[in-house]
Amino acid sequence: MDGRLTGRVAIVTGAGQGAGRGCALALAAEGASVVCVGRTRAPLESVAAQIAAAGGTARVSPADVTGAAARLAVVDDTVAAFGRLDVLVNAAQAPAMRAADLLDVTDAEIAELWTSGPVATLALMRACHPHMKAAGGGSIVNFASGALRRPAHYGVYAGVKAAIETIGVAAAVEWGPDGIRTNTVVPIVESPSLDLDLTAEQRERYRAGIPLGRIGRPEEDVGRAVAFLAGDDAAYVSGNTLRLDGAAWSAR
Repeated sequence: MDGRLTGRVAIVTGAGQGAGRGCALALAAEGASVVCVGRTRAPLESVAAQIAAAGGTARVSPADVTGAAARLAVVDDTVAAFGRLDVLVNAAQAPAMRAADLLDVTDAEIAELWTSGPVATLALMRACHPHMKAAGGGSIVNFASGALRRPAHYGVYAGVKAAIETIGVAAAVEWGPDGIRTNTVVPIVESPSLDLDLTAEQRERYRAGIPLGRIGRPEEDVGRAVAFLAGDDAAYVSGNTLRLDGAAWSAR
C-alpha cells in the first residue's frame, strides 16, 4: 500500500479479531501508528506483532470499552505516547444475543448491547474530539449492521446499530467545522460472531445470497475501505454510510 496515513495515529477498538483486526492491519499498512484496544491482551499482542513484523508501529491497550475510566485511559495513553490522535475506529460490540426475539432477550443482554455499542461509541468519540480538533481534524469510522434492513429477530441489536449510525450523522454535521469527519460502515465479514450465529448449512446459504459469492475478508474488504475513509483521499466524505457487503442487501 502507499503510506497514505504515515504520521497519523489511530485507535481501533475490537482490534483483536474480525473486522477490528482487519482495520488495525490495514491502517498500519498505510503507515498509521495503531493503538489496538480490546478486552483480551493475547489477541491484541498477536495483531501488534503482525504489524511490527511488517515494519509498522502498534501499541496494545487492553480495555473494556464499557468502562468510562478505561475509555478515557485509552485516549489519554494514546496522546501521551504519540502526541496526537487522528483516527478512531469503533469496531467493538458485545456479541451477546445478536439474534434474539424481543420477548427473549434479557435485561442484562440489552444493557450490555447498548453499553458496548452506542454508549461506548459516543463516549470515545467525545473523548477523542478535542485531540482531533487540536491536530487540525480527524476521521471517525463507526460500525453498523445490515440487521437494520431486516430487524425482526434482531430487534435490540438492530436498534443499537441504528443509534450508532444516527450518532455518526449528527457528529458529521456538528463537528465538521472542526475538521472531523464521521462515517459508518456496514460490513458482511468473516468473524467469530458470524461463526457463532450460523451453522455450516446456514453459512453456505448466507454466502450463496451474496452476489459477489463470498463473505468479506477482514483486512482486504473491510480494513482497506476503512483506511480509505481515514485518509485524505476521502477528505470530502463525511456523514455517509458505506455498505461493504458484496451487494448482498441490494439483492434482498
